[in-house]
Amino acid sequence: MSEKARSLSDVEFESNIVWLEDITNIPYVREHFEQVARKRKGKLKYDRHHIIGYSELESDAPSRMPGCFSRRVFWLADHDRFYEKEGVYKVSCPMEAVDPLTVKAKILGKKTERAWNGTLPKDVY
Repeated sequence: MSEKARSLSDVEFESNIVWLEDITNIPYVREHFEQVARKRKGKLKYDRHHIIGYSELESDAPSRMPGCFSRRVFWLADHDRFYEKEGVYKVSCPMEAVDPLTVKAKILGKKTERAWNGTLPKDVY
């Protein structure tokens, strides 16, 4: 399971979200908060998964550790609803999932009824 960005301080130095796919018909993406990215901009690698998008940082964004930057990468697994409509996530979505239409630079993504594919339970965030 991926770990998401948890607070606005995690995304405060983002300048842009780059989508590699049209997100209009993608109900959710999984978010991974990469804390050891080697550069502020450009595509991030996330092995064995379909990369849908990633964040880029401001040119003066500080490194959290020497030579490492914290960035978000958005991805899908082969068994996600976008690929398997009747699969395990027919209703619901992974814990680390967010609706890509809610993702913006410096703003944390959210789960929505679109991402959940139904009424969003009150205890889901």
